[in-house]
Amino acid sequence: MAQTTTAALIVGSTLFMVNLYAQVREGPFTWAFAARTALTFLVPWLNATMGIAIGLRRPGASARRPARSSTAAADPEPASPSPQAGCLQPGFLER
Repeated sequence: MAQTTTAALIVGSTLFMVNLYAQVREGPFTWAFAARTALTFLVPWLNATMGIAIGLRRPGASARRPARSSTAAADPEPASPSPQAGCLQPGFLER
């Protein structure tokens, strides 16, 4: 949570200064301006939060897991990809 909040504050502040600062200096405060300001910080926070959530998901895991019984064995660790998998195969660029 601290990482996403920090990212949102940095990105949101930059976007606020670029897009909305002139309205702060010149125009009156309105509810539309307040909503735009809130979205300026909320969108980067949601983006960072969803990025971390997606990055923490295990490959091949479904969005909803069935309930485990207390006697079920623990899931084995997923095998790490072989260094020879995919584009790391010798001769890949020559194809």
